[in-house]
Amino acid sequence: MENENNNTVTQPVENTIKTEETVTQPVDKTEVKQEEKTFTQEQVNAMLAKEKSKMPSKEELKAFNEWKESQKTEEQKKKEDIIARQNLETENNFKSQMLEIMKKGVSYDDAEFIQFKVSKMEGEFNDNLDEFLNQNTKYTIKEKEEKKPTTTGFSQNNSNQTISDGKAYLDKKYANNPYYKK
Repeated sequence: MENENNNTVTQPVENTIKTEETVTQPVDKTEVKQEEKTFTQEQVNAMLAKEKSKMPSKEELKAFNEWKESQKTEEQKKKEDIIARQNLETENNFKSQMLEIMKKGVSYDDAEFIQFKVSKMEGEFNDNLDEFLNQNTKYTIKEKEEKKPTTTGFSQNNSNQTISDGKAYLDKKYANNPYYKK
């Protein structure tokens, strides 16, 4: 009986050893190709319709936003009003400063840069603007016009003639049109 028990005990041990041997042997790797799945237009439309059905309707969104607004406290509403007023005041200040800068003869392209620089200075905006423009005369339109190069010689393109020919053509074509301005 002991022999039979020994055989029984040794049998599983031998099986375990065999499985370890098979694990340690190198395994050939085979490439697994993944096929791309393509959809027909009908399938795509069905998927989109399914997703759209999950989205809330405009009425549901409106109702939710109204509910959300009703849940706000008076303090939150006051804070939102204050923030909105501050934003309007900031925008108004920016626009009035841009207007002042452009009144001083600065081109629109340079006005935002100058507004940024001058608004960071301490003191009154108009005083700082005058000081900045006196120190940086390159930003005024008058200064730029004086620096334009003058050319001498003959023009090689007859653009003036082309414009006048085109204007003459339009004048003739629309002579009877009361809305055409000559």
